[in-house]
Amino acid sequence: MKYDFVNELGYLGLAVRLKRLSEAMVHSGRQMYKTLGKDIEPNWFLIFKLLKKYEQLSVTEMAAKLHFSHPSIITMVSKMEKAGYLLSTVDKTDSRKKNFTLSEKAKDNLPSFEQIWEAGIEGTKKLFGEDSNFMDQLESLEILYSQQDFKTRTLNELDNE
Repeated sequence: MKYDFVNELGYLGLAVRLKRLSEAMVHSGRQMYKTLGKDIEPNWFLIFKLLKKYEQLSVTEMAAKLHFSHPSIITMVSKMEKAGYLLSTVDKTDSRKKNFTLSEKAKDNLPSFEQIWEAGIEGTKKLFGEDSNFMDQLESLEILYSQQDFKTRTLNELDNE
């Protein structure tokens, strides 16, 4: 592997390395969908899976279940609705709220999308190896971070000096 200054930074470069890896995976996913002739974005699987499980959700409900911001969910569902994968209805109890469901186009395409996602899971498992505990470590990291974020940990270290 060629020289990489960010790797040299160790823990200081952690967020940059995670973002870089995430962007590389999203870019590769876009290329894959294009190669397969599928008109979806790499992160749309989240909404497909949520609505397959819960059938109908609002932006607020999706954001809460995914731990995403409202603006990122709004961006995703707007693009998916424009592409014909989602239907929206105004909530009967609150006219400011929209509820989303999968369209017939989404339901028709879901089996082929799920086949792709399953192949992605298998390919990723092989990347990490059968005995990897990476997902457990990632979950632990997320839990620890939710209990005490970067700012708090850094300020605590500064106080300890």
